[in-house]
Amino acid sequence: MDIEILLIASILFQLLAAVLALRLIRITGRARAWIIIAGALFLMIIRRVISLYELLTSGYLHPIDISAEFVALVVSALFLLGISCIYPLFRTLQSSQEALRLNESRLAAVWELNQMTSAALQEVTDFALEAGVKLTRSQVGFVGMVDENEANLRILSWSRQVMDQCSVHSRPLLYPIATAGLWGEAVRRRRPLIVNDYEQSQEIKKGYPAGHISINRLLLVPVLDSGRVAALAAVGNKPEPYNEQDQRQLTLLLQGMWWHIQRQRSTQAMAHEIERMHQFQTKLIQTSNDGIIASDRQGNILIFNSGAETILGHRKEEVVGVIKVQELYSSGVARKILKELLSPRYGGRKRLVNYETVVLNKQGELIPVELSATLITDDHQVAAIVGFFRDLRERRLLQEKLLQNERLAILGRMAAHISHEIKNPLMVIGGFARQVRENLDGSPEKNLEKLQIIIDEIRRLEDFLLEVGRYGKFSEPHLVVGDLNVLIQEVCRFLDPILEEKRVRLKLDLDPKLPTFAFDPEHLRQVFLNLAKNSLEAMEHSGTLTFASRTVPGHILVEISDTGVGIPPEALAKIFQPFFSTKPRGSGLGLAISQQIMAAHQGEIQIASEPGRGTRVTLSFQVSF
Repeated sequence: MDIEILLIASILFQLLAAVLALRLIRITGRARAWIIIAGALFLMIIRRVISLYELLTSGYLHPIDISAEFVALVVSALFLLGISCIYPLFRTLQSSQEALRLNESRLAAVWELNQMTSAALQEVTDFALEAGVKLTRSQVGFVGMVDENEANLRILSWSRQVMDQCSVHSRPLLYPIATAGLWGEAVRRRRPLIVNDYEQSQEIKKGYPAGHISINRLLLVPVLDSGRVAALAAVGNKPEPYNEQDQRQLTLLLQGMWWHIQRQRSTQAMAHEIERMHQFQTKLIQTSNDGIIASDRQGNILIFNSGAETILGHRKEEVVGVIKVQELYSSGVARKILKELLSPRYGGRKRLVNYETVVLNKQGELIPVELSATLITDDHQVAAIVGFFRDLRERRLLQEKLLQNERLAILGRMAAHISHEIKNPLMVIGGFARQVRENLDGSPEKNLEKLQIIIDEIRRLEDFLLEVGRYGKFSEPHLVVGDLNVLIQEVCRFLDPILEEKRVRLKLDLDPKLPTFAFDPEHLRQVFLNLAKNSLEAMEHSGTLTFASRTVPGHILVEISDTGVGIPPEALAKIFQPFFSTKPRGSGLGLAISQQIMAAHQGEIQIASEPGRGTRVTLSFQVSF
């Protein structure tokens, strides 16, 4: 009896080992090796069965055979133990390989999704659904989009089997989530649901309508975007139960699909915005009254708007890609404009602001324009030049008319002022001359006094006519490099007698590090004397006259200030007009001449005054240190 048990145990061990060997064929894919092992085990089983048959029929088994069977039992047990130990390892390896295969399939699907840059939304969801069905080894499925309020689900894609076998897909594809059953629960819970026995499931479900394909297993995966359910996918009828790996693979695939959709929407929105901005800019360029021309680095014209057509007389199609931008200028002008564009003189490097030049129209006429231009670079290389220009012909005509009217007005004021300034001294001269003639035999002292008055009035006439001559025949400055502080000190020494007579204190605040620059000493001496005399006349008795010099970035400043009566605001606005004066016997030309001289030195003169507190005149000279 013991030997029978030994044989039966040996047969069972070998049978179990053979079965495991056969199962390892599917797991490892190495059929030949495991078939040989299984075949050897089956031969051993046959040998054990023969021995068992002999024992049962004859009741006798050779002693050597008994020892061999015992050894065979031990070998069979060890063999079974060995296969049993490696079987889980191969199962784990199979699971890892399966997971790797699924990951590769999912990544391949996501990569293909990313290549579908111009595909419509339904093309994307169709592809993602078929990939999801294949990944999970399902038979049916759908993908839908949830609206922003999570109120409705719009089905976009059905799997092929559903299209072939189910009539529901032909019905309206918009479903309210509030009344939905199992798939609605996935949206409401915001997490995946696995149902491996649909009929016995305790989850909320409403069943499915007539004509719907039969469902036995179901996997539902929502896609979340910032906490909101944006999409929902469902796959069903997998031959085996759904597991976490199916859920994970489908979730990752759908996330890839959603990221692609979002990127596609962003790209489309950006493209739409770029196109809208392009149309807006094109319309803006084309409707501008100013001429706008853009050219590449070779001078080929790229943009020629309607304003340019009006000013230059060319049609757009006659110049764009046909002629060079240099042909719109007379010889050397384009080169000069480019030179100024690269210099900081007119608005900074690579910019040109309000630069007056001339262009050639279609008839070859020179058109005065005000040009602003920008140099566009790409990787530190000139890519294009954009120019904006305004026709100055109408403005020049208007300016000429205004200038002519202003000249006539100035001439009228000048004639009236000269008439007044000459008439009064002449009346005094004439009156006293007649008195001297009538009193030739009278008192010599009185006649001498009257003759002195006549001489003084003649001198005043001479001074006035000299001022008029200076203003009317202004000479260009003769520039000499010098120290402005030295000139100021010379002027102050000349003023000493007047300062002493009026008891006015002189204050000098001169910058000892004032840089030298080129100026006309005689012209600026006249300016300083004019301004100083005005200040002294504004201080009747006592006060302070201050000369100050200093530097600021790009400029030298000279300030002449006093503590006199000041200038009324209404007079300050007209202070530089020729023949305007706040003094009873002033010529009204001193400040006008001073402004003329400062303009010839590329400088500016500004006056700030407060009645009762004094006046400050600031002279600004533009210099490069």
